[in-house]
Parts: sequence; structure tokens; C-alpha cells
Amino acid sequence: MALNTEKLSIVLVEDNPLLRDIVLENLDSIEQVNVVATADRQIQALNEIEEHKPNLVIADLELNEGNGLGVLNEINRHPELYGTPEKLVLTNHTSKHLKKKCLEQDIQGFYDKSYQLFEMMDWIEEAAKK
Repeated sequence: MALNTEKLSIVLVEDNPLLRDIVLENLDSIEQVNVVATADRQIQALNEIEEHKPNLVIADLELNEGNGLGVLNEINRHPELYGTPEKLVLTNHTSKHLKKKCLEQDIQGFYDKSYQLFEMMDWIEEAAKK
């Protein structure tokens, strides 16, 4: 698992400013976490991931331009550019079909924004301790 560095570096890919702020506030409360970048568009996310090579990417599926599934796919297709971060999905789009497509991208967690935010934070806190 790629999560054994001193601080867990994270790129957050979320287009909703309110939810992005809520997630950032919660991540800020975890001592071993460092959010190195945020993005609200697919190309921006890929640029940030390429630049920072984070340990973890948290991606929404629906973005202002592009989508989170495209981000996950590109990470998997080009590890020479993006490294091999762990991947979590935080979304309102939780159909079985979409979840299956995400799981095919080798994600570590699929979370519903409406009620699983704290469950995701627990996963991140545990991962940051490893």
C-alpha cells in the first residue's frame, strides 16, 4: 500500500465549493494529512496529480468539465505520469452500474456524499496512520 509516508498527501477533486470546504475542514482535523491541491475539472485534477504525485486522490464523479471516472481511468493508464495513488470516490451518483465502473478502476472506497462522509474520513484517518 502506498500510504506509508510521514504525511498522507491528498488531491481533492470536487466541483461543489461548499462540499469541498466541508471535506477540507474535516481533512484539516487529521494531523497526518496534507491536502496538496484541489481541483474542480478533470484536466486540472490530472495536472495537480501529475505535479504532486499524492498518496491519495479523492474524486467526485461529476465535475464542472470532464468527470471523476475519467480522472481515475487516466491515473490507472499512466502511472508513469501520475504515480500510483490510492483512490476514493465521494459522489451523489451511487447507482450499482457507476459503482461497478469505479470498482473496475481499482478504487479503495466508494462513498455516498449524503451520508458516508464521516465513514470516508475514518478510512483516511486509519490510512494516514499506516
